[in-house]
Amino acid sequence: MTDRPDTLSRRMLMRGAMGAAAIAGAAPALAQRDRKVAMSDDPKAMVATLTDGIFINSNENPLGPAPAALQALSGLDPLAGRYGMAFASKLESLFARQNGLSPDQVQVHPGSFMPLRSVALTYSSKTRPIAYFEPTFDQGFLGKGNQPVTRTVALPLAGDFTADVRKLLAAAPDAGVYYLCNPNNPTGLPIPRADIEWLLANKPAGSVLLVDEAYIHYSDAQSCLDLVAKGADVLVTRTFSKIYGLAGLRCGLIAGRKDLLDGMADYGVNITPMPAVVAAEASLLDPTLLPQRKAYNKAVRDDLFAWLDARGLKYLPSQTSFAMIHVGRPGADVTAALAKEKIFIGGPRKHMDDWVRVSFGTPAEMQAFKTALARIMA
Repeated sequence: MTDRPDTLSRRMLMRGAMGAAAIAGAAPALAQRDRKVAMSDDPKAMVATLTDGIFINSNENPLGPAPAALQALSGLDPLAGRYGMAFASKLESLFARQNGLSPDQVQVHPGSFMPLRSVALTYSSKTRPIAYFEPTFDQGFLGKGNQPVTRTVALPLAGDFTADVRKLLAAAPDAGVYYLCNPNNPTGLPIPRADIEWLLANKPAGSVLLVDEAYIHYSDAQSCLDLVAKGADVLVTRTFSKIYGLAGLRCGLIAGRKDLLDGMADYGVNITPMPAVVAAEASLLDPTLLPQRKAYNKAVRDDLFAWLDARGLKYLPSQTSFAMIHVGRPGADVTAALAKEKIFIGGPRKHMDDWVRVSFGTPAEMQAFKTALARIMA
C-alpha cells in the first residue's frame, strides 16, 4: 500500500516520526532561541540543551538533514580542517542548472542572512529606503538595539494580515529596495504572483525587488526565480535551513542578475562551511525530497488546524512550516506558560500581541503542544 502525499494518515505520521527519531538519534536536534540556559564548557552538555525540551520556536525542520545529505556527510570528519573553497561554485552551477539560470546569477553564502543585509546596505540609503511590511523577517535589516542599518519604511500588514503592495509603493514611492518575504514569516501567507508582478512593473526605476523565499517549498506559491532568468530587477534569497533541514550547517544563496550581485561586492562573500555545501548538493540531487517533506509538513499542519477548528481557536491559514494562533490574551504570557512545561514556541510578533507563532514539529511534539495549550487556554 502506498500513502498518498495529500492524505493525513496515522501510518504516514508515525512513519515520519520514527524516521525523524532514527535520523536524530534520541530526539530532533532543534535550537532554543530566546531561551536562557546555563551551560557548562562541556560540548556534550551544550548539545544536551538542544534535546531537553520541545523546541517548536525557530521554524526548524524536525526531520533534520535528508538521508542523502547524511550519507554525503558520513566520513567527512577527517576533512573538517579543509575549506573546500571550490565547492560553492559547484553548488551554484547545480542550482542554476535546476532553475533555468546561469551560474553567474547565483551566489552561495553561509545562510541567507548576510545576503539580505548586503542587499539593504547596497541598494537602500537615507534617500532611498528599504520598504517592507511588518511583521516580517526583517532581522537582516536591523543592527544594535534592533535599529535599522539603513533607512526603512515599515508598513503594517492589512487587517487580514495580507500584503497590499499598492499601499507599500504609495508609502515609499522613492524606495531603493522593496522587500517581500513570500510566504511571509510569521504569518505564513503567500503573496499573489500578480501582486509581485504589479510591484515590479510600477516601482521606481533603479530600485530592486528583494524576495525572500525561505519557505517557498512548503507552499503552492510561484517562485520568482523565473523573473531572475528574464533579467528583471529582482533578487531572490533561498536557504537550506528550512525544508532541507540544514539549519545547523548554515548554507543559503541569493539569485539575481550578475550586475546586481556584483554591486554587493563591497560586503564580500564568506566561505560557506564545506560540510554544508556537500549536504546541500546531496539534497538538491534527491528528486523525492521536496515532495515528501512538503507532504509530511502538510499532514502535521492540517492535523493542527483541524484541532484548532474543533476548539474554536482562530489561526492564519499558513502555507509554511509554522502558524500564527490567536490566543486572545498576551501572547507572551502563553509563551511563558508553555516554557514552564519545556515547550518552547515563537511567541507574539509586532502588531500581533495576542497571537503566538508555533513551528510544526513531529506528530508527538505537536500532540504535547496541543495538550499543554488546551490546559493553558482552559
